[in-house]
Amino acid sequence: MPRFVQILQILIAVVVGGYVGIQMILHGIAIFDTTNNWFAVMTVVLGLLLELSLFIIYKLIEED
Repeated sequence: MPRFVQILQILIAVVVGGYVGIQMILHGIAIFDTTNNWFAVMTVVLGLLLELSLFIIYKLIEED
């Protein structure tokens, strides 16, 4: 199970990183300008929260 959580973490990081990378390539550094691309900022925040929760789950499983 811990291996599955680690693979899931890496997969989510790659997907979120790829999405943000594409947005930066298409729209430049203005990705964090909340008037146009608020969805990109929200994706980064939700991705970080998901990674944090998966890390906590991994640590809880590892202690058992």
